Amino acid sequence: MEARQISVEDFLSYKKTRFIIPVYQRNYDWKEKNCQQLFDDIVNLTSTNRKSHFLGSIVYVTNSDTDSIDLREYVIIDGQQRLTTATLFLKALHDSTNDEKIKGEILEDFLINQRLDEKNKLKLKPIKKDDEVFKKLLKNDFDGIDENSNIYRNYTFFKNKIEKFNNHESLFRGFQKLFIVHIALNRRDDNPQLIFESINSTGVSLSQADLIRNFLLMDKEAVEQEELFEKFWFKIEENMGSEYISSFIRDYLTMQQGKIPNKEDTYEAFKQYVQNHTISTTQLLGKLLEYSKIYKTFLFDSSEIYAGHMRHLRQLKIGVVYPFLLSLVVDYKSGNISEKELLTTFDIIESYVVRRIICSKPTNALNKIFASLFDEIKSIEKFSYEKFSSYFVSVLLSKRGSGVFPNDEDFRSEFSSKDAYNLKNIRFILLRLENKDNNEKVDINTLSIEHFMPQTLSNSWKVKLGDKYQQIHDRYLHNIGNLSLSGDNTQLGNKSFEEKKQILKEKSRLKLNQYFIESDSWGEEEISQRANFLFAEAQNLWRYPKELALELELKNDDKEFYTLDDEVDVTNTKPLYFEFLGEKVKVNSWSDLFLKTMEKLVELDSDIAKSLLIDDDLSGKKQRIISCSEDNVRKPFKLKDNFFVETNLSAKGIMNYTKLICEKFGLSGDDFVYAVLEKSEVTKNDG
Repeated sequence: MEARQISVEDFLSYKKTRFIIPVYQRNYDWKEKNCQQLFDDIVNLTSTNRKSHFLGSIVYVTNSDTDSIDLREYVIIDGQQRLTTATLFLKALHDSTNDEKIKGEILEDFLINQRLDEKNKLKLKPIKKDDEVFKKLLKNDFDGIDENSNIYRNYTFFKNKIEKFNNHESLFRGFQKLFIVHIALNRRDDNPQLIFESINSTGVSLSQADLIRNFLLMDKEAVEQEELFEKFWFKIEENMGSEYISSFIRDYLTMQQGKIPNKEDTYEAFKQYVQNHTISTTQLLGKLLEYSKIYKTFLFDSSEIYAGHMRHLRQLKIGVVYPFLLSLVVDYKSGNISEKELLTTFDIIESYVVRRIICSKPTNALNKIFASLFDEIKSIEKFSYEKFSSYFVSVLLSKRGSGVFPNDEDFRSEFSSKDAYNLKNIRFILLRLENKDNNEKVDINTLSIEHFMPQTLSNSWKVKLGDKYQQIHDRYLHNIGNLSLSGDNTQLGNKSFEEKKQILKEKSRLKLNQYFIESDSWGEEEISQRANFLFAEAQNLWRYPKELALELELKNDDKEFYTLDDEVDVTNTKPLYFEFLGEKVKVNSWSDLFLKTMEKLVELDSDIAKSLLIDDDLSGKKQRIISCSEDNVRKPFKLKDNFFVETNLSAKGIMNYTKLICEKFGLSGDDFVYAVLEKSEVTKNDG
């Protein structure tokens, strides 16, 4: 590695040199505010005695594929934004000034290699999409140029600024005072990927997908980079758009490994996965391309037979099922799973999710369930693809705790009585009930929620409801029996019962509204009756598929697990393990769980851990739960110097304090998952 300070002028003016932005880099994305800062810096250099201004660093590696006596190519690992912006400034200055000397110097020293062939003439080569605009710009071919490109926009910005600035010569002199540190890497002796990671960790804002793309392509020679990018990565991006690639790869890793990487650690998890598997980059990219075609059908409408089912899952915003669905659809396309089994499985997933939503089961628990569910099913003794949906149902119905599949009794109780209006997916639920058995489907985007008994009671409604109108209104306003869909609920508002009936009769084609039209009155009894009517429809639509279940001997270890969001009495239970930010830790008692959790938390953030020593929430009834002195703790365990933790706590107390302390560290949901033996099993094992 060689690093030295050099002026931007000297760096750009190297003879017979091209600066290549490799295919694995992101597009040029500096905005107007970045260009304004550079322009202001140059202007300041024209009016002060400052001899230089540091622009930043540029890191590159020479391209050994093309280096020769006639041409040297510098592959830019870091600094493309600065380098490209400086070049655009020079092009704008060239086009704005009447000073022929400046024009000639800029053109021949900074923009082109005058004596090289057409292919290598331009000194800067951005990535493909930017390169098309840049070539047009350098040839002054503005006909059909992409005016939305940042290349064109920033050139135009500089040109407008320069034309308003009187002294172009002083601007050029200001530019000549810009300096960089250029760092030349040797591909044989240096590790460009490690250096790139180090640069990125200090502030360059790259996505997990950017880092993964760079990791896959950076160590390849330019010709192979181009080939891999065009054949695989470009097509992967085309399939889903660059904004979904990080999620796709995270779900791919989850499918492959049965555990979910943290979003911020997707790149590290991917790198570890590659290092643990003997697979070539070409093979891996081929696999990713294959799976990206399937993942695309999860994100967007398609012609696949499961497209309607997939649309429902998207509307439920339940992307945690995607790793499972990747495996499912791959096996369907390979002929292992029949069309009937596939569609039945999709139906069961929707039933499982909707019933859990209605019964207020934590949705974040689904992460863990679906991460390893496919492998869990296939590991069952005598597993058969011919009955895949039955095996799927059997495993889901065996879940306890956070993973439970609510039965009809629980579903009815919650569906008929809960505050449905404030339910996250209430529009979807009402729409699915509306479209059930309807040939003419209604679009969710055109409808809003309507309260038949209105949110603000008029005198007419008070009379209609009787003396107990306030109690009825408070109890039943948001009940599902009082809710429907409307294309224009401003027209309905808080009009009287008879007026609403008439409007719906004349203008509404919705099946859900027929109940109101056919009713002679509206109050407590009618709302309850309609809630029961809707439940019968919902029960049939989102069925409890007990009839599909098989009599299987299923492993019991992971059956009953909970997250930080669950309210559960753990008295007389025994913990098996906990997962802390994806890391599984086995434990043999509740006290062991508490101490090992505290070890992880102290390691996670020592400053927050230190604050616990004086936190009033941990003062305990008589003595502290966490203290810097063992004298202040009833039965202390020394976690480290001046840090003692109480060990004489009940199972219930341990979980209460664990939840409280995790909350102080900013953790929630399935950041902390714990599995327990059921009460009957504890008794059996102890006996």
